[in-house]
This record gives sequence, structure tokens and C-alpha cells, in this order.
Amino acid sequence: MKKIVFNFLFIFVCLFSFNLQAYAEDLVLQGSVLYTVESARKLAFEGLPLKLDRKLLEPYWSDEKNKENRDAIKNATQPEGRTVMAFSSKFVKGYSIVYDNKPEYAFYYTKGGILAAVDFDPAFDKDTYPYKVGKYNAFGRLVSVGLYISEDEQYSYSKDGKLLAHWVGNIGYNANGKEIARRNVVYK
Repeated sequence: MKKIVFNFLFIFVCLFSFNLQAYAEDLVLQGSVLYTVESARKLAFEGLPLKLDRKLLEPYWSDEKNKENRDAIKNATQPEGRTVMAFSSKFVKGYSIVYDNKPEYAFYYTKGGILAAVDFDPAFDKDTYPYKVGKYNAFGRLVSVGLYISEDEQYSYSKDGKLLAHWVGNIGYNANGKEIARRNVVYK
């Protein structure tokens, strides 16, 4: 009788542990990383330079192909060797350029072709999350940092590390989870 009970318990434990292992694997495959404001801040600033080399930016202070780039936007075409996009913010309207030979940088210009800001993405792989982007002024000083968690979730911080917004879709929240802003998010 002891042998039967032992065999029964042995089979039960084996089946239960197999199911538990399969269940754990399912959880790992379906799970995701959860970030707090603090853990996202730490990851966002980790390894990101506080200043870009000014000599690297000097050749881009003025867009020599300003008219050609604005015409490309107007005509919905892309010039060879770069991608141009129109942008509009609260402070300035203009366009951005991402050069094929410098995909980790996005240069933001006023309509007149004067450099306003630079985005630097050290990994420049927009298909792998999380990734971070530092926004710098025209002289290379850090202005803000964005940590992209997924296609529709992002943390934005000031250069001092203060949370500007935790974006989920088109709604921005403060550190207490209160809605503070809305934006239009366009998905391709």
C-alpha cells in the first residue's frame, strides 16, 4: 500500500511540477517590465551624455539646403541622403532632418534654417524597447530626456531629472498619476 501511495504521489508531483513549469514559462513569455518613475529615470539618464561635442554640431548650425528641404516637405518628397519632416511646437515651427550617415541624430531647424535643437539616440534602434533619446540645444547642452518603454508609453524628464510627464498613449500624467497634458499620437 505504501508503494502505491508513493507512486501516486510521485506521479502527482511530477505532473504538477511540469504544469507549474509550463505555467511559469507562459508567464515569462507574456509578461513585461514595469517601470516606476524612479527606475525609468535611472535608466533614462544612464550612459547618456549631459553635453554633446560642440564641434560635432557646428557644421549643422545652419541648414545650407533650407529651401530644398522645405520644398521637399511641401511636395511630400524626400531628398537623397536624408529624411525631412515638418514639426510644430509651442515655441517654434520648422523641420527636422535625419541624415542617412548619422541616424542617431535628428537636427531640428527653424523655418529659416537655423538649428534649434538636436535629438541624440545612442542606440538609434526604434524597433527595440526601451530606448532613450536626449534632447539638446544647438550648443549641445542637455535639455530633456525621453525614455520610450513601448510604442505608446514614454517617460519625459527635465535635464535635472524631474518628471515632465509619463505618457500613455496621448495622455501625460505627473508623478502622482494625475492627467496633466494631452497630445496627438500618430501611429503608422
